[in-house]
Amino acid sequence: MDMDVNPLSRRVFARRAAGWLSLGGFVMLGGACGASAEELETARADISKLDKRLTALDGGKAPAKTTAKTASKAKEAEHAAGGEVHWGYEGKEGPAEWGNLKPEYATCNTGATQSPIDLASVQPGGGGRTVFKWQPVSLSVTNNGHTIQADVEKGSSIEVDGQPFELVQFHFHTPSEHTLNGKPFALETHFVHKSAKGELAVVGVLHTIGQDNSPLIPILGAIPKKVDDKKPLPKTDLSALLPRERAMFRYAGSLTTPPCSEGVRWQVMQSPTSVSEAQVRVFQELFKANARPVQPLKARDVAKEAA
Repeated sequence: MDMDVNPLSRRVFARRAAGWLSLGGFVMLGGACGASAEELETARADISKLDKRLTALDGGKAPAKTTAKTASKAKEAEHAAGGEVHWGYEGKEGPAEWGNLKPEYATCNTGATQSPIDLASVQPGGGGRTVFKWQPVSLSVTNNGHTIQADVEKGSSIEVDGQPFELVQFHFHTPSEHTLNGKPFALETHFVHKSAKGELAVVGVLHTIGQDNSPLIPILGAIPKKVDDKKPLPKTDLSALLPRERAMFRYAGSLTTPPCSEGVRWQVMQSPTSVSEAQVRVFQELFKANARPVQPLKARDVAKEAA
């Protein structure tokens, strides 16, 4: 069926056809509306003039076009940046702001059982029992941008009141995150264990300034300087990193980094081990300070667990 199109209508369709030229619709629309090549060229010139006027009104900057290519580049940039909100230990990215950085981090502000804490108000006894079943294991030491983390091969675990938790990794904080009667220590090691159900149990070891910590020498010597770099270590006896006296403080807490998830079983060794100033400096060359301040105890008890 033929359609009689007046000159004005043809000109309107011609403008639209010219605007859609970059999308490959020029020939189809031009034929559909009966516009001549001359009319289409005139419309294109008009649109070009209008674009220039709009550009001038916009301060001389052409409006950005959102294309699949630019969207892809944006995603690549986001991936290169880690694809996550950055958090740290100072300023607007510091611990006081963690809960505001991302909805998933809200627990950092609103949680009722947050870690770390000051180990001062301690209830005598009633702490249950933790059994260590650690074996010499191979390690993979990583600089993750927040700390030095050593991933552990399978085969080592603890039992907390009879429930098994597999050792998955350990990492460091300076100064210590937990304090004892308000006193921080030079360094703290967190040994992170996970149950078959995904529950976490963390053993904390406090380090005070003194002699070199011999078991830490190969680990500190393997610290990667660049973020995400990894260095393997041969079989290591992690039991040597624990104090001889295995009595511990026990309490219900959380992760000490975002998202600050709660439900973590904390056991912190009552007796610290030594570490030299030189060893602490090796760590602080990369991380000046990476400790979250102590959190309110609220309605929690801290119990003493006998060795």
